[in-house]
Amino acid sequence: MLTRQQRVYRWIRPGSSISSDRLEDACLPHLARAIAVYRRMVGRSRAQVREAARAALAALRPDRVEALVKLLEDAATYQWPPAPKQAARRLALFEAAAREHPVLDPRRASGLLRQMWDLAGDRTADPGRHAGPQGATVPVLYADYPEFHRLCAFPAGYTAGALRDDYDLAQAQALLYDAVQVTVDATGDLGHVVRYARLARLMYRIERRPGGYRLVLDGPASVLRHTHAYGVDFARFLAALVAARGWTMSAQITLRKGWRPVTFTLSDADGLRSRVAAPALFDSRLEEAFARKFGPARDGWHLVREGMILEAGEALVVPDFLFRHDDGTEVALEIVGYWTPEYLEAKFRKLAQVRGVNLVVAVRPSLAARAGSLPATVLPFRSGILLKALMPRLEAFRAGGSRRLRAAPSP
Repeated sequence: MLTRQQRVYRWIRPGSSISSDRLEDACLPHLARAIAVYRRMVGRSRAQVREAARAALAALRPDRVEALVKLLEDAATYQWPPAPKQAARRLALFEAAAREHPVLDPRRASGLLRQMWDLAGDRTADPGRHAGPQGATVPVLYADYPEFHRLCAFPAGYTAGALRDDYDLAQAQALLYDAVQVTVDATGDLGHVVRYARLARLMYRIERRPGGYRLVLDGPASVLRHTHAYGVDFARFLAALVAARGWTMSAQITLRKGWRPVTFTLSDADGLRSRVAAPALFDSRLEEAFARKFGPARDGWHLVREGMILEAGEALVVPDFLFRHDDGTEVALEIVGYWTPEYLEAKFRKLAQVRGVNLVVAVRPSLAARAGSLPATVLPFRSGILLKALMPRLEAFRAGGSRRLRAAPSP
C-alpha cells in the first residue's frame, strides 16, 4: 500500500471535491519498461533496482514515479541475512580489524572479511567477490540494510495493465487514510459488502434506502486512537468493495489538519480493479437453478438476489433472495442446504432471532421439524425448490396483510 506522501489527487471543485489519480493508456509502455527492469536485475541490490526503475519511469510526472516504484517493490521478492547474525558478524570483523589498526592493505582487509564470514558459518554470500576495490565491502557488511537487500524474484505474470490497476486502486485507498466518514450505498452483493466491512473490523451502521442499503462507516480521521491501523483496514475494505456490483461510495476527506473536509466519490462504474476475487453471483447450483426457473419476475413478484439485510440479535443475516411484489409486499427466502452440523446449528440459532419480517426458510425434509420452531414459513425441498410449493406461501403473506419488511437497524 502507498503512504500519504505518495498519494496523488486532483481537484474537481477546488475546496469541495477531489478524485484520486488514474493512469492513462500512454503510461503503459513506461510501466512495461519498469517491470522489465525488475525482471532483468534479479540478483542486484534494492537500491540499484530502484534507481533503474526510476530511470525507466522518468518520462512520467514526478509525483507518480515514487508511488509506482513502491508498488513494484511490493510485488518483488527480496532476500537478506537475519539482522542479529549480520550485526554480530560486523562486530566480530571490527574487533578483529581493531587489533591490527590501521589495516591499509586491501588484500588483508579482504582476508579479514572472508575469515569473519567463515567463522560465522554462513556461506550464503561470497565476500571475496565484493572485497576487491576499496569500499566494495559495504554491501556485504550491511546486507541486512534495506538498500542492500537482493532481488531474488519478480512475478512472471505481472503486466503493465496489472501495475496500472494496482496504482489506480492504491491511490484511492491512500485518500481513505484521512476519511472522516464514508457512506456506501449498495444495491447488489449486499452479503459481500457487509461481510468485508466486518472482516475489516470497521465501525458502521446500516440504514435502509430505496432499492438497497446504506452503510455509514466511521473513517480513520474520526477515531481517537490507532488511526494508521484503521486506515489500513479501510484500504483493505475498498479493495474488496471494488470487486462487488451495484455500489456507490462517498467519503469526507481531511487532506490537512485544520482544512474542512472535501468529498471523494467512487462507484462500481469507475472500473477500479483489485486482486480480491469478485463474489460469485450464486453460492450454489441450487440457488442458480432456482433463479433461472423463477426468472426476473413472476405473477407480480420480482426476484432480487441478496436484496435484504435482517437483524438476528447481535448478528446480521443476508437472505439468499428477496421477493418484492408490485403491491409492496416483501418476502425473504433463506435456503439451508447440505452443511456441517456446526454450520446448521449456527444458522438455526441466528434465524431463531429474526423478528418482524416475512421469511421463508427452505430446508431438506429431514430438517423440516426443527425449522418448524423458527419464526418463519417452512418450505421443504429435495433436489430443487418447486414453484408450485413456493408461490402459495408467497401469496399467503399478501393475504395475511404483511407488507414491507422491517429494515435491519445498526449492528
